[in-house]
Amino acid sequence: METSLIRDALRNCFGSFLAEDPSMIEGVSRVLESFVPGRESFGDLSRRMEDFLFNALYDRLGPGMTFRMEDGSAQRIRLSDLPRLADEMLYPLFAAFKPWSLHYERLHAWWMETGSFSAMRALYLHFSAFLPEQDRLLIERVVRENLPAAQQAAWFRDRPE
Repeated sequence: METSLIRDALRNCFGSFLAEDPSMIEGVSRVLESFVPGRESFGDLSRRMEDFLFNALYDRLGPGMTFRMEDGSAQRIRLSDLPRLADEMLYPLFAAFKPWSLHYERLHAWWMETGSFSAMRALYLHFSAFLPEQDRLLIERVVRENLPAAQQAAWFRDRPE
């Protein structure tokens, strides 16, 4: 699994607090690399990632589940945050998929079922050959309406032409 993508996913969620923690990077990588399509669903994988994140964060942060961002602000992780955080951690796996129609169909179905930003990003950046124009426009609108400008820039900057 590409370590830089895992590090970026961790940085998006937790700032540099965990992005440079080798054991955190290794743990996320282990969860992603253990995924076997056909034996488990993206939903199963997402739940395993949530479990990993909860345990890893609890070990590092204690029961308060609070950490400091680079700007000094305190961030508290709630149980309700775990699905979004787990979804962010799935992007490195989705980005590693070969641009085949089977992968496109599975990612598209997962996006439609859950609204997964990681699936949307993979579809937009790596499966553009399969993505209908109306889906591309929908993704662009959803990203512009829901993500901070810094994250939007990464989506649109990274898109192959």
